[in-house]
Amino acid sequence: MQLVQDWYIAREVDRDESLTQTLMEWFSHRPALRDVTVFVLDGVATLRGSVASNRDRALAIELAWDAGADDIQDDLKLTRPLAA
Repeated sequence: MQLVQDWYIAREVDRDESLTQTLMEWFSHRPALRDVTVFVLDGVATLRGSVASNRDRALAIELAWDAGADDIQDDLKLTRPLAA
């Protein structure tokens, strides 16, 4: 017995791939986000890599929401430590 239709699974995979490609394109045009990679699974965008500031982190997250992510996993690392 199959509970989920094949067309639904294919559509979700296509959506994940499309979201990944969109975000990678957007990030590539912003020097501050060129070290950020994206992995999307079931609409959840996982952001990995490094950024120089919390402003850059916020931009990456905002772009992921704007692209249509259902949720975001922030695994970004700051390359510059916060001032003491």
